[in-house]
Amino acid sequence: MSQIEILLLFFILNLFLVINFEKIRIFKIVIDRPDKQRKFHPNPVALAGGIILIINILLYSIFLNLNEELIINEIIFNSLRELNIFILICLLVFILGFVDDKINVNPYKKFLFLTIFLSLYLSLDKEIVIKTLELSFLDKTIYLGKYSSIFTIFCFLVFINAFNMFDGINLQSSSYSLILLLYFFSLEINSLLIFILIIFIIFFKYLNYSNKSFLGDSGTLLISFIISVFFIKLFNKDIIYHSDEIFIFLMMPGIDMIRLFFERIKNRKNPFSYDRNHIHHLLLEKLNYFKTICIIVSLILLPIILNSLEINKLNNIIYSTIMYFLIILILKKNTKIN
Repeated sequence: MSQIEILLLFFILNLFLVINFEKIRIFKIVIDRPDKQRKFHPNPVALAGGIILIINILLYSIFLNLNEELIINEIIFNSLRELNIFILICLLVFILGFVDDKINVNPYKKFLFLTIFLSLYLSLDKEIVIKTLELSFLDKTIYLGKYSSIFTIFCFLVFINAFNMFDGINLQSSSYSLILLLYFFSLEINSLLIFILIIFIIFFKYLNYSNKSFLGDSGTLLISFIISVFFIKLFNKDIIYHSDEIFIFLMMPGIDMIRLFFERIKNRKNPFSYDRNHIHHLLLEKLNYFKTICIIVSLILLPIILNSLEINKLNNIIYSTIMYFLIILILKKNTKIN
């Protein structure tokens, strides 16, 4: 089958899943029920985003294993072995997220399992290890040496955790994911997986906006893991040249997470505890949903747009960080925003 035929098939698959969403029992295995303390959505919502995503990933794997010549067009994978190792870790990450959706796994245990899975991934696929750092404002290459694996796992864990915390209101994490996937697409790399993920996200956004499904931890852990793999692989293949450029794309959830951690520690709380101090919570206290999602998407796009305008990357990071904290300071005042 050609790429076009496969993509058409995935389009039909996701359309079918959306149309028949209410009739498919597997999507109702885990339901997120409002408790008016942490969860304020009006009705119970299925945590099916991760299930739909893993269905797409597994079918993608089957197509490539049955049509080995398609691997040539996959910039992310050099061989079927690399692909199948990636699929194995995707399955493990999905299962961890699914169990967390079901029984609410202790955050430290979740952190430990993710570390084990990522360590396994790095031991099986050396192409995923970050060995150097290239910063746009330095003329030299930083070699990580024996710290390469530790640093790589650290990067995975930081972004996965930040993305998971960033998933707070409808369309927030899916919009962010779509922006990142469209960036990969703009690099003009030939990857069937990117197209499939874009198809999934577009259809999932409909379910999410309609309040029929959330990504759930199974979805947020899996999509953030996949995005991390893309960035690392593209950096290692010299398609993305600078490490700080990657930071620019991933910084907004990270800054929000770091702020929350410091505020919780300052207030003598567990940094992994729940509160309603995320940026989307602060925005919703003073603005309606539409304005909230517009501001969040604008904060995500600001450093990306500045990067496309070839603004100095270090200055870009500083400007975007100042804008974020300026908005936080405004939101923390008691005055009402019109």
